[in-house]
Amino acid sequence: MSAAGLSITSCLTEISLRLSKAAAIAKAAVTCAESGAEREALRIAMDLDELLHETETLHGALTLIGRMSTADAARPSLST
Repeated sequence: MSAAGLSITSCLTEISLRLSKAAAIAKAAVTCAESGAEREALRIAMDLDELLHETETLHGALTLIGRMSTADAARPSLST
């Protein structure tokens, strides 16, 4: 996603994509843990860090876009 392409829709799409990947990784970790391979489950779960950090950052950007939109809508018009 480029900076020029930053929008509410693109942020939501990217968040959804990363959360889907994170869910698949978490399911794999659970499967390993349930089969007794807890060390392997932990190794797999460590792969969540980057995806979750990126998701949190995208959510922050989305929140900022929302706040800026709300502030722009509340700002009185300066037209004469």
